[in-house]
Amino acid sequence: MTAPLTPADCDLQDFPFMPLHVARLRDSDLAAEEHPEACWYAVMLWSAAWHQLPAGSLPDNETILARLCGLGRDLKTFRKHRAGAMRGFVLCDDGRLYHPIPTAP
Repeated sequence: MTAPLTPADCDLQDFPFMPLHVARLRDSDLAAEEHPEACWYAVMLWSAAWHQLPAGSLPDNETILARLCGLGRDLKTFRKHRAGAMRGFVLCDDGRLYHPIPTAP
């Protein structure tokens, strides 16, 4: 595994918005290759990761990830789109998932 991609004390919870590099997302492999639902779930997970502790991370817990996607407890739908929604996320030494590509320029 790899070291966490943000410091353990990184906290962005006081920042209510997340910058998004629109052209990068529009022209991404994610947008070109994944099912539209998976793309939406990916954006929802990026948004959730913004306010997690540490910032930019997600728990490695399928039930929580489904909820953060807006699916509640619908694990069947989450599992159907998990690979696309989680595209690029890596599991790090602290047991959390991180995405190595920033959404802002």
